[in-house]
Amino acid sequence: MDAVLTALSGVLWGPATLALFLGTGLFFTARSGFLQCRWRMILRGTFGGMRRVQTDRGVSSFRTLTTALGACMGTGNIAGVGTALMTGGAGALFWMCVSAFFGAMTSFAETVTAIRYRTQDAGGRHIGGAMIALEKGLGLKKTAAAYAFLLTVSSFGIGNMAQVNASASAIRTAFGVPPIVTGAVFCVLIALTVCGGIRRISGVAEKTVPLLSVLFMVCAVIALIAHRAQIPAALRAIWTQAWDFRAAAGGAAGQAVRVGVTRGVFSNEAGLGSTAVIHAAADTDSAVEQGFWGIVEVFLDTVLMCTVTGLVILTSGVPCADADGAALFAAAMSATFGRAGSVLTALTLALLGFASLTGWSYCGERGAAYLFGETRLPVYRVLYAAAAFFGSFLPLDTVFRLCDVCNVLMALPNLLCVWLLSGTVFAQIRMYKAGQIGS
Repeated sequence: MDAVLTALSGVLWGPATLALFLGTGLFFTARSGFLQCRWRMILRGTFGGMRRVQTDRGVSSFRTLTTALGACMGTGNIAGVGTALMTGGAGALFWMCVSAFFGAMTSFAETVTAIRYRTQDAGGRHIGGAMIALEKGLGLKKTAAAYAFLLTVSSFGIGNMAQVNASASAIRTAFGVPPIVTGAVFCVLIALTVCGGIRRISGVAEKTVPLLSVLFMVCAVIALIAHRAQIPAALRAIWTQAWDFRAAAGGAAGQAVRVGVTRGVFSNEAGLGSTAVIHAAADTDSAVEQGFWGIVEVFLDTVLMCTVTGLVILTSGVPCADADGAALFAAAMSATFGRAGSVLTALTLALLGFASLTGWSYCGERGAAYLFGETRLPVYRVLYAAAAFFGSFLPLDTVFRLCDVCNVLMALPNLLCVWLLSGTVFAQIRMYKAGQIGS
């Protein structure tokens, strides 16, 4: 199976796919006048409006941010970066940031279309996503169903098994706990959390994700200060290896681009449409301002946290070939904190992984509800909790390759949606700037 997934991943993540992801972000960046760089407007439209009163129609915009961050953080920020450096070299980190810079506008477009075409469930709560935009905005019901199916399937891979697998591996390294035990604990905790729907999931995320992010950054900054003399060399390696085309015929340069973009997508999920499903639940009337939260999410997740993670590894002196995934970051942290480094990595990865699991459970729920109706959600929740148990002892490489395949397949209908509805996105931007719509 691993050989099949490897071959399929290599085909799907070819030059055409890389161009599609980067090209979509570039298109929305150029047509919007580099909107993701207008941080004064973005901050005013996001954090500046956090005091608005929340109603029963949805959750607050800040809660959707923390839930979306929780969904895309975790494995992608730690194990994903470690794997990227091992297989793509230091230059992969540069291309992760490039994909995030342009992907921020893809995330913006996904969120705007999700808000613009969202509907309400039987309880009057906002629901949306690419499947609903494809149906309501374009009349493509079969494509919408295909996306909903892929979203549901992907929730078991990138959103579930990848998170549990990396967490279980780190916990085994730090504490000697068998992966099957970690999987069983995650299974129970997920079952208790996801049964409360988006309100309980977002409530947990609002309380945990900001705190975990700050603790992670504090530990990482301490490690960087301890190895500050190596930072210039690490930055030079990132830059030179990103543009070293001497091995372009299948060598390191091409690998750095491919791995950087794939791991960037795995980290921030821009282009997949998954976090737009979460943003669609926001209690807001402004699609553009909620889109700003999508931009903030991508920058915090990849440009900030993944860059810091990569620099910690590159400055630690630990050879990237000696380990991969979370084990590589744990070794890097241990170079500063000793055995406590493995413990910090295990706890951080487990807690962020749990936040990702719960955030993705809502994405999968929306896909399952679109296909089978709200009454079948208990079945999905049971299967989702069970997947966490089985994902704890699968090989990490197999899980990552499965995620790569799912990512591409899910991205295709989503990117089709944002391209075909791009006129709606730009119309919303124009009206927002003109003051016709907004807060």
